[in-house]
Amino acid sequence: MKARVTAAMALPFVLFAVAFFASPFGTLGHLTLMPGNVGDARLNNYFLENIYLFFSAGSTSLWNPPFFYPFPYVLGFSDNLFGAAPVYAIARWISGEPDTAFQVWFLFAYLANFVSARYALKRLAISDLGASLGALIFTFALPVTAHAGHAQLHYRFGLPLALAFFANFLVEKRWRLLLAACAWTTWQFYCGIYIGFFTVLLLAAQSVVYLLIQLTSAKGVSAATWSSFRQSWTAQGGWNRVAFFLGMLVLAGLLLVLFYPYLRVSRMYEAKRTWDEISTMLPRPQSYFLADASRLWASPNSTVFSGIPMRHEHQMFVGMVPLLLALCGLVVGLRSTERQRVLLLGGSLLVAIAATLYIGGYSLWYLFHKLPLASAIRAMSRFDLAILFPVAYLAALAIDWLRARIGGKSLILFVLFPLVVFEFSSTNIDVSSKTVWRQRLSQADARIQQLLSKDAILFMSQRSDSFSSDELDAMWVALRRGVKTLNGYSGGLPPGFAVEYGDDCAEAPRRVIAYMTFKHAATDVSLYKALMSRVVPVGFAGCDTKWFSGPPPLTTATRVYTKEELRQLHYEITGRNRDDNGTYVDVRIDNNGDNVFSARSAVGRPLRFSWRFLDTNGNPASNFEKRRDLQFDVPAHGEARVRIPIESAMQIEGGTLEVSLVQEGEFWAHDIGVPTARYVWK
Repeated sequence: MKARVTAAMALPFVLFAVAFFASPFGTLGHLTLMPGNVGDARLNNYFLENIYLFFSAGSTSLWNPPFFYPFPYVLGFSDNLFGAAPVYAIARWISGEPDTAFQVWFLFAYLANFVSARYALKRLAISDLGASLGALIFTFALPVTAHAGHAQLHYRFGLPLALAFFANFLVEKRWRLLLAACAWTTWQFYCGIYIGFFTVLLLAAQSVVYLLIQLTSAKGVSAATWSSFRQSWTAQGGWNRVAFFLGMLVLAGLLLVLFYPYLRVSRMYEAKRTWDEISTMLPRPQSYFLADASRLWASPNSTVFSGIPMRHEHQMFVGMVPLLLALCGLVVGLRSTERQRVLLLGGSLLVAIAATLYIGGYSLWYLFHKLPLASAIRAMSRFDLAILFPVAYLAALAIDWLRARIGGKSLILFVLFPLVVFEFSSTNIDVSSKTVWRQRLSQADARIQQLLSKDAILFMSQRSDSFSSDELDAMWVALRRGVKTLNGYSGGLPPGFAVEYGDDCAEAPRRVIAYMTFKHAATDVSLYKALMSRVVPVGFAGCDTKWFSGPPPLTTATRVYTKEELRQLHYEITGRNRDDNGTYVDVRIDNNGDNVFSARSAVGRPLRFSWRFLDTNGNPASNFEKRRDLQFDVPAHGEARVRIPIESAMQIEGGTLEVSLVQEGEFWAHDIGVPTARYVWK
């Protein structure tokens, strides 16, 4: 008897182990590969490392990690990962390596999600075997693999527990179940804002379904509906009511502590998503059948999916086996004694999908996206990670029905379980080389030749095609050296920051001036000098020593310049230079008019240099495609200088480099009579 009990207890974890080694662990090449790419994955690793260093005396702030310095609350541009950080901290303490700790942290999430989903399904009256397979669907199904590169979405263990406890609260009217649902929702928010938000969305959908059930009942929503809640509240006793209030007060306080910085960020940076941005990632009907990474269901050439924008974000197909099981479970569940829970969880799934679906340019979500929390959630297509639990519940109902009426346990273990594992393991997780992660960090660190003081502000140039990877290199170097950095990459940018600037040293004073403007201290020369004196530029070309003694002119135009105004400009190539970063030409621009030409534009019409090559016969060998922003304003009756990088693949020996100016979206200077600047390439 004891052996049978032990085997029954071990079976769920045996099933989990098979799925775990068949999919995530094997895909990571036995810890030689990293989950995700050298961009977003390393950003999440950075956040976790900063938390670890904060509690081990290596970082000074949780909400102000040392990137985008000196802008405040920069963690508020992204998820925080606080609730899942203890796992990383333990792994970091044992392994001593941030990347190894990140791998362990990533893999442990599968176990946490499985255990929580299985327990939640058991609380919903699912059998041991049904709960185990349902938990596997929640933990490993195709959307999990599709979003593996977004590690901030990986810890989802709070969602199943919150949904299960809330459903039971609505059915049983026991208030401690509501407290438990709120507690797990709070923890889920601390693990990640996105999944926390999706949890609340499904809880709200459950509430809507519950009201609809009451409305369609014989009595409708009457006093009797609410009296059952009042009676259960009174029946639990005075001390239990006090404990409930205290518990809810603590949870509200925890959420306030978490969301206060995000509210500050929203107000300080006006960090709100536009409808145009949100709508591209609202689920389309086709999204729920898209799985490009699956070797079974990928359909890259299908015209059905051709019109989906941001296609990589719409990989929402849960898998054929879970889908068929869920449909079967919905049918049999509505005829069972668990009908009310089936309506709550299955109905919440349908309500949430209907509320977020985008069809023909229209979506109900437009009515909700301006709410304080909803306005910050851009990628609603990631909602598939949340709906996996209602899907898993319905699938588990079907599994229990199959076991009872058809083939018993053997059918489930030897037919259905292999099919489930085969489907979700026949796909690819986005991975990158652990060696590459380490090489990038060591190479970036080696670029710094001088000693950095404790108050240094590091600023490193961009050297590759991926600006995010370069920015993260600098962030990691600064974090490990214990200094601040002007570099940064996250879910948002401070105002006035260029995304791509290469080795243009003018970006350093521009970022300092952007901070001064943000602080409403644009004329505070002493603040500028104090910050610039600490900046240590690494890998830049054309750094002007004057930039460190006083702010260069940098304003933002609020209008479009006229053709007559631009005809007052003249520019010429004054020289050609070469350094470790490549080949450059220096361009001087002279302003013979009374207008100041601003380097930035508030109306999306900036002035930029562009260039091309003419071959030896004077024919264009390329188009005017490259761009270079003005570094600073061109003063009235004055001049400004710009250094332009010339790629080796573009150069034509004996040809002619031709440089022109464009007011983006308006006109080219050479089309209105301003001669191009030319330089014979020898």
